[in-house]
Amino acid sequence: MNQNLWPTQSWNGSVTAEEFAAQQSSGCSKGSCTCNTCNTCNTCNPCPNPCPGQTTPMICCCQPMPTPPCPTPQPVEEGCCCKQSFRAALQLLCNSQLATLLDFNQAAFVTDTYVAGATINTTPAGTTPSDNLNTMSGSFRRFSPCNCDLLEISALVNTPPETSTGVTATQVPLCQLTAVALQTATAPASGDITSDQATANNFQTIQKILAQCLTPCSNPCGCCACSCACSDDECCCAAGLLSTLSQSNLSRKVTIVAGSLVLQGVTLLGTVGNVLVLSNSTNNRIYFVCVNQIQFLA
Repeated sequence: MNQNLWPTQSWNGSVTAEEFAAQQSSGCSKGSCTCNTCNTCNTCNPCPNPCPGQTTPMICCCQPMPTPPCPTPQPVEEGCCCKQSFRAALQLLCNSQLATLLDFNQAAFVTDTYVAGATINTTPAGTTPSDNLNTMSGSFRRFSPCNCDLLEISALVNTPPETSTGVTATQVPLCQLTAVALQTATAPASGDITSDQATANNFQTIQKILAQCLTPCSNPCGCCACSCACSDDECCCAAGLLSTLSQSNLSRKVTIVAGSLVLQGVTLLGTVGNVLVLSNSTNNRIYFVCVNQIQFLA
């Protein structure tokens, strides 16, 4: 899909979904779709994947993307939904360097009820960091063209822990996602560097790129006063969870349970709106987790 180019500048903090969406909508015009925010464009011309002249398929654009800008952090006010946050967070993967370092054919998609692209490992992990996902085999194809609610995927849907439904999902609504996991692409050996070492080096590069975009708060992000008020029949804990994770985890190591996904001792790279971006150096995986789907902290 076509997408406007971001101007290059350094990132210096987290970003809300609204800010990111505003960045994306600039450059979108009627008659042609120059970005992924297709509800502001009358027509869209989806790009083939991979696009002409590109050797690496990209999930969201037909042209290499420079490093995106990082607006000044603003308070998160997105209610209980993670749809905009997921879209904004996953669009970080439009970075052309990240696109070559991640394997979009080794992905998993976690919802409240199902896991697509992986089964659940029920054996407790002996070391940390760790997750409870077995080998991931799902594919993250792209953002659905001219539809801001869906991702295009190809992944066998399983009922946890290991029961296959026999259904291969081709799309998933963003508002149903609990988490998305992606694997670092296997790198070839080079000289004295083994394939495992080269892959681990690439994972470190992925972390550095994302860390430039996502800087967790080093100081308290919220006030100590608490409000238990719920609105519109929804009860959200996003602000409290984000504040707790930023204040009590100076090491940036977190252990969370979100739906069927269990992450232990993983590194919190930062946030986009209501989505946490985390990394696991044991298996070289990156996770995007909806903070409102977190059920337990440890």
